[in-house]
Amino acid sequence: MSFSTSLPPVASLWVGGELNWLHKLCLASYAHHGHEVVLFFMADTAPTVPPGVRTAPITDIWDPAPAGHADAPASMLSDLFRLHLLKQTDMVWIDTDMLAVQPMQVAEYHVGFEPSGSLNGAVLRLPKTSQTLNTLLDWFADPEWITPWLSAEDQAEIAKAPPGKRLLRAFELRRPSVGPRALAYTMRKFGELKHAQKPEVFYPLRGVMTDVLFSGHCVEDHWNTKNTLAVHLYHSMVRWYHKTHRPQENSFIARAVQDIGFDLTGVKQQKLGKL
Repeated sequence: MSFSTSLPPVASLWVGGELNWLHKLCLASYAHHGHEVVLFFMADTAPTVPPGVRTAPITDIWDPAPAGHADAPASMLSDLFRLHLLKQTDMVWIDTDMLAVQPMQVAEYHVGFEPSGSLNGAVLRLPKTSQTLNTLLDWFADPEWITPWLSAEDQAEIAKAPPGKRLLRAFELRRPSVGPRALAYTMRKFGELKHAQKPEVFYPLRGVMTDVLFSGHCVEDHWNTKNTLAVHLYHSMVRWYHKTHRPQENSFIARAVQDIGFDLTGVKQQKLGKL
């Protein structure tokens, strides 16, 4: 499968074993729309990926071990890795549960709000000169640094951790503290929040509503506008049943599978009772 050089390459990080079919579908959706897709990995061997996706070791971009983060939780590694990716490449970061709806064009900034008004970094592109990007890289590289966007109580708790473990402690206290909260605080501080897109672009549905994407009874997709580039599946909130069974016929996910030509071999069929 070839990719278009007029579209920005996209990349993500995988920490662990094999991807499940939903993650593979999401990566395949970007390849389907013409993007070069790279999945960086941290394990000794690369996971199996769909056609049109290539793999590369995390150390091609950043080695977390010298910074003391080799054993950090996967989502914290992801939050840190994407900053190094943006500084060193022209790739757009995508979470592995972002499903492309249409191609994403080259732009200095790709970042968006959720329906709740919170900023999310599941799709992220900042220019290499961005004060947000460079400041976060500097802050996170300082072993004694304490996240200023958390409460005074949290900051006091973080200060008790030894240098080198304070960022991990911040993450343990408030999981979004190294990702979305850091991004929102810093973009607001440097006047870059104006570049954030409306929810319809990347987050047209709240995480608690993504069940509708798997239902064959919800086929009109009113959430999908001409401005929608992708939909965040919020994989951690997707029901286990959806993760282990094929999507219902005519559902948005089933239609995406068909459009992409994605192979569902090995994914269980849903059981349908006789009327």
